[in-house]
Order: sequence, then structure tokens, then C-alpha cells
Amino acid sequence: MRAFSPFLLLLTVLAIVCSCGNEPYDGELFIVESDDNPDIIDDFKNSFYAKLNGQEFIVHQIYTTLSTDPIDSNFIAITGSENNYHSIILYLPSDITVGTYYYNPQTIITVPNLNVTYSNLANLLESGIGEGYIVILEHDIANQHIKGRFECVVNSENGSIQHITEGNFDVVYF
Repeated sequence: MRAFSPFLLLLTVLAIVCSCGNEPYDGELFIVESDDNPDIIDDFKNSFYAKLNGQEFIVHQIYTTLSTDPIDSNFIAITGSENNYHSIILYLPSDITVGTYYYNPQTIITVPNLNVTYSNLANLLESGIGEGYIVILEHDIANQHIKGRFECVVNSENGSIQHITEGNFDVVYF
């Protein structure tokens, strides 16, 4: 089953992006209400930032998902989407602890839910799994809040190289 992880990743990204339509997002990013989780302050907003090849990756939407599927293992997916075509997705084990974690396309076999991917639906050959690191600064499992930094280099199938730098996130996931 784990051999299909890159394929499932691509299908997940496709499903997320295709379900969003082509309308520009003109609302605010997801805001956690105090009724949803009384331990999170009222004005908390998910944040996601990165630079792609030295240019600011303008995030229009942030998606967070907690998968509790016993077959594929538990993981957190955090997606920063610039538009309907470009996305940076972090996959983290749901029980990840504070620390620094290195990953590459080969470690996805042993740790399938620890990686960063770049997806360009306008040119799928430019998409791929990165090689780099993720630093988890905080992870409150009980309140489903995680904060960290990341950087990586994505060597795409068409030979292009995508440098993702200055990445950081601070999100509540559901």
C-alpha cells in the first residue's frame, strides 16, 4: 500500500484543487471559533508562509486535515495553496514531537507521512516530493495545534528545481 503514496498524494492534491472551482477566494482564511476549541484564543488564524524560488508564495487558502485511517496511518496534512494550480503540502505523522526532521523522496518508504511536496497542476511534471527538513516548534495534540518551519528542494520530473525556503506554519487541524 505504501508504494502508492506518491500516486495517492497526487490524487489528493488534484481532488482539493479541482473541488475549489476557478473563482478567486475573497473571504478570510479559516478562523477557529472559541466554541470549536475553548483552549484556542478567539482571534487565532491559521498561517502558512514560504518563498518559492526566492519569490513570496502568496497563500490564498490554507487547508488542514487530520487523517485517522488505520490502513494508511495517522497523519496531518497542511496545504498552502497560492491559486488553483500551485500548492505546497506538508505531511506530518499525527504524533510528531518537537524536533528537527530530515526527509527526502526515499524516506517516504520508511516514514510515509513525513515530507513536503510541491504541486503545479498547470505542469504536473514540475511537481514532486522535496528533500529538506521540518522543524516542529510546538505540537499540542490535545488541542490539535502545530507550529513549525520547513525548507526543501524539489527535483521535478521535468528536470526543473524548485527551492522552497523560509517556510513556516502555525495551524489548528481537524
